Amino acid sequence: MDLRINSKSHVPVHVQLEGQIKHLILTGGFEVGSRLPSIRAMAGFLRVNRNTVARVFSDLEREGYVESRRGSGVYVVEPPPVEAEDLKRQEVLERVLDLASAQDVPVEDLAYALLARAGAKPQEKTPILFIECTRAELDQFSGELEEQLPVEVERVLIEDLADLVSGTETLPWRLAVTTFFHIHEVQEVVEPHGIEAVALLAEATLESPQRLMELPSATPVGVVGWGRTCMENLSRSIEGAGLDHLDFVQVYVDQGPEEVLAALRGVNAAVCASVTAKRLSELGVPEDLEIIEEDRILDQGGIEMLGRMLRQLPRIAQGTE
Repeated sequence: MDLRINSKSHVPVHVQLEGQIKHLILTGGFEVGSRLPSIRAMAGFLRVNRNTVARVFSDLEREGYVESRRGSGVYVVEPPPVEAEDLKRQEVLERVLDLASAQDVPVEDLAYALLARAGAKPQEKTPILFIECTRAELDQFSGELEEQLPVEVERVLIEDLADLVSGTETLPWRLAVTTFFHIHEVQEVVEPHGIEAVALLAEATLESPQRLMELPSATPVGVVGWGRTCMENLSRSIEGAGLDHLDFVQVYVDQGPEEVLAALRGVNAAVCASVTAKRLSELGVPEDLEIIEEDRILDQGGIEMLGRMLRQLPRIAQGTE
C-alpha cells in the first residue's frame, strides 16, 4: 500500500491521508473501478484510528472520488474535473518533490521547512528586463520566467534596448536577462548603467531534431528565420544537434515573398519556429514542402540558477553575504 502517515507532522492525519489518496486516484495509482482497502485494513496498516479512515472515506465520497457499495466496499470512481488552481498547485508540488528527490532532501524535512516559512512574508516580485531578437521568442521566454519565478518582466527587442535604457532616468531593473546568443550585445548596453546581464540557454525541443535525423543524407533543408542574427542562432542550434548529414540553406522570411519562395523551391523540408511557419503558410509555400517546427525553451537549470540569484539580491543590497 503506497501510503505513509507521519504522526509527528503538524499536518493532521486525516489531511495527510485524504491528500495522498486523492493524488493516487488522480495519477492512476488507484484505478477507476478498483476497490480501496477496507477501513480496518487501512487503519491497521497505517496504525491510525479507524474513525479517521472512515472520516476520510466519507469526505472522498462527498467530493466525488469514491463511492460506497453496501456489503461490497469502497470503490474508486471517475474523479471530478480538476480546477485550474488545483492543477497548478499539483504541478508545483510535483516539481518541488522531483527536485527534493534529486537532491536527496527527505520529504518530511521539506514539509517542516515549508511550514516554518508559511508565516514569512511572501517574496516580492523583482523587476527584470528580458531581451530577445524576435517578438515571438521574447513573449514566450518572458512568459516562462513569469510562470516559474517571482519576477515582473519588462520585454524589449534587442534592437530597441539602447533607446530604452538611455531614455529612462531611473532604471528599475535589477537584472537584464537574455539568451547566450545575445549576451555580449546586452552587456555592452546595460552594464555601464549598473545592471548585471545574465545569460540563459535556450534549448531546442526534442521533436524537431528527431525528425531531421530521419531525413536521408544530403537532403536539402531550408533553415528559415527572421533577420541575420536570429538566423545564425537557429543555424547554430541545429548544428549543435549533430545534423551534419543534411544540406542546409538559409532563408530569410523577412525578404520579399518572391525571394522567399524562390529560395525554398530547391529544398525538400523547411525548419523554423512556429511563428515563422505561420508566415510561410501566408506566403503560399508548396503544400508538399514539409515544415518542421523548431521552437526553443529555456533550460530549466538556468531558470533555477536565476531563481537563486534573485533570492540573493536582497542580501546583496543590504551589504551582507
